[in-house]
Amino acid sequence: MPWQPNGAALWGDPSPGGARTRFPSRRAGGQPGRPPGWPGIEELESGVQHPERRGDPMSGKYSRRSFLRMTAMAAAGAVLAGCGAPTPAPSPTQPAQPSAPTSAPATVPAATAVPAATATPAAKYSEAPQLAEQVKAGKLPPVEERLPQNPLVVNATEVGTYGGNWRMGMRGGTDDPSFTRILGYEPLFRWNVDWTGIVPNLAEKYEANANATEYTFYLRKGTKWSDGQPFTADDILFWWEDVENNTDLTAAPPSWMMSGGKPGKVTKVDDYTVKFTFDKPYGLFIQMVASIDSRSMTQFPKHYGQQFHAKYADKAKLDELVKAGGYPSWKDLFIAKVGQPDGGGWGPWSSPDRPLLFAWKVEQPYSASATQVTLVRNPYYFKVDQKGQQYPYIDKLVYDVFQDIPAMLLKATNGEIDFQMRHFNTLPNKAVLYDNQQKGGYHFFDLVQANSNSIVIHLNLTHKDPVMRQIFQNKDFRIGLSHALNRQEIIDTVYVGQAKPMQPAALEGTPFYNKQLATQYLEYDVKKANEYLDKVLPKKDANGMRLRPDGKPLTFAIEVANANQDQVDAVQFIVKYWKAVGVGAEAKVEDRSLMYERKNNNDLDAMLWGGEAGYNPILDPRNFFPWGNESAYAVAWALWNTGVTASPAEEPPDWVKAFVTAFDKVKASPTWDEQVKAMNEILQMSADAFFCMGISTMP
Repeated sequence: MPWQPNGAALWGDPSPGGARTRFPSRRAGGQPGRPPGWPGIEELESGVQHPERRGDPMSGKYSRRSFLRMTAMAAAGAVLAGCGAPTPAPSPTQPAQPSAPTSAPATVPAATAVPAATATPAAKYSEAPQLAEQVKAGKLPPVEERLPQNPLVVNATEVGTYGGNWRMGMRGGTDDPSFTRILGYEPLFRWNVDWTGIVPNLAEKYEANANATEYTFYLRKGTKWSDGQPFTADDILFWWEDVENNTDLTAAPPSWMMSGGKPGKVTKVDDYTVKFTFDKPYGLFIQMVASIDSRSMTQFPKHYGQQFHAKYADKAKLDELVKAGGYPSWKDLFIAKVGQPDGGGWGPWSSPDRPLLFAWKVEQPYSASATQVTLVRNPYYFKVDQKGQQYPYIDKLVYDVFQDIPAMLLKATNGEIDFQMRHFNTLPNKAVLYDNQQKGGYHFFDLVQANSNSIVIHLNLTHKDPVMRQIFQNKDFRIGLSHALNRQEIIDTVYVGQAKPMQPAALEGTPFYNKQLATQYLEYDVKKANEYLDKVLPKKDANGMRLRPDGKPLTFAIEVANANQDQVDAVQFIVKYWKAVGVGAEAKVEDRSLMYERKNNNDLDAMLWGGEAGYNPILDPRNFFPWGNESAYAVAWALWNTGVTASPAEEPPDWVKAFVTAFDKVKASPTWDEQVKAMNEILQMSADAFFCMGISTMP
């Protein structure tokens, strides 16, 4: 789950040319963003933010504020403009025990089917007026023919009416998450809007065998891509056989498709039935299918993608397309036109011709010179409301492209952004946004914070320089640097005092909270910092800066993405604190795309990023052991864990392999309670290892 860069929970009031459709609110009750087994979350205030009801930002538990980062799944579940009715929360004292029909298997059922839906599809369906006009003109089939045989009925909190544009702001470059997190989440099964269970989506049901090694999914018959072509098992096999297992496109299959260290097998039973088989039990699989990591499974239309694929396309024609587009190889052409194997990148949003399964499809695509990107209603979208109205209600998504945040902020305060949770939700902007509510005609609403930490500091334990590797891998060095951080000063200055010091860890109140992991080495103590650092690098130069074991001055860069203003501000403090104890760090602020390229190639010294998995570290344990390429503190080991064998992947030492073995136990566990118990063993191991350090709870 991933999870999330800055965004503001700003709700623009309807205006001419703006969104006329009501956005979802939490007034109907229920609690957003909560996985199974969580204690009750206090009621959140919806609508206008009341300053006197902000709650205690220093509590270290769930943040009650109008600015937060929303998880991808919660966001995607809400943006159909009222299409998700909140699900009643489980008892605070009794964890929700997921059963196959609605959630991750509590005990994997033996060949038991999942109910396809909780509501009966309407006998007659209706559609947006614009689509009805196209049907009348003979440009589209009737709505009954565009929908699946059994459309997914999603009860709207309030039944909406068609019309309006949803205006937002985005950055260029690597800001494809602005699309993914709004509408790019349509897996076979998905988390519900409250994150209390897993429900059918593109698949109507699934069956699992008794030992959780075989899962059979039954696709929703008649579902179509946005160009009207059927979505079938062939598309899933194209994703698995021709994308994820094509060595030109992918170094190794995704880790969520592996159990016991081996990738699963995908078999087509018939056009609408797909079977996944694993050598070892994989009780966690249905949760992984519902996670954002599985998005790629349903994002590769074979009928479209094969024209850019070396296995299917005529070589001469493919070479011509590669040359005409100026691409180094067919791989680069495929990624640009169809998408990255993990489902990210600009591929899905590259062209109006690119078929999608999302609620909106591309009208005006993104390019380096684009000032605006637009998406229009997908006439073949497979969901309807309780009255049989085909979703989505909103006609068009309009993204203005901004080169800087102040310009986007001005647009928001002028009332020209309708709903936004990204980019300008920084605390320094809070007063400006609050003061301009009346002028701009907008207000805020509260969501529940899902991230575990404001800033995570990653020192590269697999550094290419063997001396730097030796230094960074020394736990005493990391402990010393942690004690050198005046976290409270960073909190007071960067986050206006609205947080408390914390290391990367699951949030307090969740079944995964580990006090040692969350609170160790937080004390700001320069004397203690020097004592730990002296154990590792006792020698200093004439200026008091520490020397490496080879006699060279210790210097390294801390890389920061320029889009994350809080991290840009905080890194200046971090550099200052570490220099005060003789560690020569320097800030390197750059575009996220460059930083990620360097991270993926294991070229970093250190970097800052946000903390994920505050609720459920099982689904994203990046900060707790070298799990995937987002484990920036040990990318080489993490790549090995994902099955990559080529450089910079590197087989880790046995003590790191122990984490991989332990996580295999989590994945194999058939019940939620067993998964929690096994994951908590990993979290304790992680506390003892102290891979990375954090700054604070989310403000």
